[in-house]
Amino acid sequence: HLNAESYLEMATIARRVGTRESPFAPSQSLAELVVTHDDSEMRFADYVASDALIDGVIVLHQGKIAFEAYPNMQPWQRHFSWSVTKVVTSTVLAALVDDGLVDMQLPVRRYVSALEGSAWAGISLEDVANMASGIDCLDSDGYQTETTCIYTMEESLGITASTGRELQFIDHLRGMQSRGEPGVTNEYVSANTSVLMLVIEGVTGRPFAEALRELLWAPIGAEADALIAISEEGYAYAVGGLHARLRDVARIGQVYTQPALSGVLSQPMIKAIQQGGIALSPEALQKLKETLGQDLPQRAGWQWDMIWADGGQYKNGYLGQGLYVDPARDLVIAWFGTGLDFDERNNGMLPVARQIARSGLFDLQTADPRKDMQR
Repeated sequence: HLNAESYLEMATIARRVGTRESPFAPSQSLAELVVTHDDSEMRFADYVASDALIDGVIVLHQGKIAFEAYPNMQPWQRHFSWSVTKVVTSTVLAALVDDGLVDMQLPVRRYVSALEGSAWAGISLEDVANMASGIDCLDSDGYQTETTCIYTMEESLGITASTGRELQFIDHLRGMQSRGEPGVTNEYVSANTSVLMLVIEGVTGRPFAEALRELLWAPIGAEADALIAISEEGYAYAVGGLHARLRDVARIGQVYTQPALSGVLSQPMIKAIQQGGIALSPEALQKLKETLGQDLPQRAGWQWDMIWADGGQYKNGYLGQGLYVDPARDLVIAWFGTGLDFDERNNGMLPVARQIARSGLFDLQTADPRKDMQR
């Protein structure tokens, strides 16, 4: 995760403007907040230090660093983000929508001529962004099984081990078939994000890394260059290939909590993302009870895995990456991890993040960061 550029082809997302500093204002109350993990109660700071599958955690409140720890990496190191990259891609697309350059109600074929005549052609961009395309390329079929659609797509992008097949990324997308009606069910299909990447390239006329640099990386005032994995053909792994510093991932979260700072998205656009999407199925909600108890999200949309009624939004990344944003509380929580057993075991930051959000510490009508500043 810390050295992905040594074994993957990468394109640079250059930092071209000055860094927008995040003031350091550590919260003693947050560090001492008692959280529950694996049926044990402990101080938040102790939990971060004791969970061996956490590499780094940062908490921003009102644009200030309320907590930051790097138990298994250094602050200056870049870390592979896996599927947290999906909301980076959807945020760039949302910026184009905000600028009137993309209409989410139009079908894929209007923006990606290479997919004309394929199962993708008539699906609306809205359904693709909401993971509701109905395309038969489920990630759950298996990242490690060479015969699955998802393995083949990632092989064509240079991510999974080569099987020796002659693969063309676009040809593989064109060969995908439908498994159900679009707009009905939220299903985790990473190929949806690949299509959004092609839309972004088509509309901007630029490679994905360049579009990301201009539409997101420069406006957020990133502190370092980032990298994005690319294939031999030059297609970006916009599904999961961002390699960046943790503070810069948190700055992406601020696009949603402090939109005026970067100007990437308008408040109405953020509202539309929070209120749109697809309701999570009863089966999905039942499964989430194992992790979240009764604090269940309502929907998924715009590549965010979970959106709660209070506006909290969460995106998971393979092997323990995560980004949680909470516009109503002006709260961003981002973390990197290194999971085990092909994601069977990873850190417990998702439920802990929600415990932090719901603790009352950062409710804007009552929070006073001056009361618990460490001295």
